[in-house]
Amino acid sequence: MTGDARWDEMLDEFRALGGIADNVKLAEGRFGRGLFPIDKSKPIRICIPESLLLPKKYVQFSSSEFRVAPEAPVAARERAFLENYERDFSWGTGRGDTEDLLAMLAEAPPELRAMLENVFGLGQWFAGLAPAAVQERFLGSRTIGFKGETRVMPIIELANHGHATSYQLYDDRLELGGHFEDEVLVRYSDSDPLGIFGAWGFASGAEVFALSMPLGLERKSGSLRINRDLEKARNAQLGPPRWPELSMENGRLGLSHVLLGHKHYPRFARGMFYKLMRQAGVQDAEETFDLIQHLNRMQFYGLIEASEAAAPRLGMLLRNLARHQLECMSHSVGTRDL
Repeated sequence: MTGDARWDEMLDEFRALGGIADNVKLAEGRFGRGLFPIDKSKPIRICIPESLLLPKKYVQFSSSEFRVAPEAPVAARERAFLENYERDFSWGTGRGDTEDLLAMLAEAPPELRAMLENVFGLGQWFAGLAPAAVQERFLGSRTIGFKGETRVMPIIELANHGHATSYQLYDDRLELGGHFEDEVLVRYSDSDPLGIFGAWGFASGAEVFALSMPLGLERKSGSLRINRDLEKARNAQLGPPRWPELSMENGRLGLSHVLLGHKHYPRFARGMFYKLMRQAGVQDAEETFDLIQHLNRMQFYGLIEASEAAAPRLGMLLRNLARHQLECMSHSVGTRDL
């Protein structure tokens, strides 16, 4: 059976189980395999009913095959569909990319490994090549939160990352849709390039902002701890950046996150930081922000240098990551009085 015939057969069964898949095909594009409209003049629509959104806790692997656990509250036909889908279009065909990245990182020079783990907080990518580690990283990049659980999302997980649209969650289904001139791209997360790499293992140039890495600073005005809470920084892709949360613990000032640059709001980064520092009574906000920018830049320059010793493919991936993060950071021009 050809790939197209297998795809059509899978969609026929998907629709018979209550799913909707209109005007969509699987093809190769600039990001590799992905979803595309059959007719670009018409919208696409994919709707996954709750019955096919399998909770991750019911995923098992037997002899490297994806299986739905016997105790899962899933009917026989739905169970068969999910296992066949994973074999033909997801785990069975895509796990090699996860294995390759884990292998490249495992073989990276010790200095680069230490930098990625300890400086950039990417320890999750150094769990080794054991089957359980590969399975966890693979599933972690292909699930979504639904009704308080992490769920596997067939078909929709084949869409690559971009900012053309977002997932639509309802009480009984997950949807993806809209008009697309070319590939169907969906926003995986509101994050910066480093956050995207940490979660999915690829370098994205589509992000519009950069956050600081975690830092601890000792200034004349006092101690400052900068965290990197991606959850509190969410929605920065969609509108004005979210304000960091200010805290004080044991005489040490803390910020949930610090925006370093934003392509749509280049004057916000300094404006927000200066206002928060004024509220906290900090007198050297201008110099402190410059120092934060400098320290972040130096870490990514260091990553570029260290990546030269890596295997060519990994080195290029890490340099692209650094380039995208630095580009977003550079969009900090002037100051807005907030």
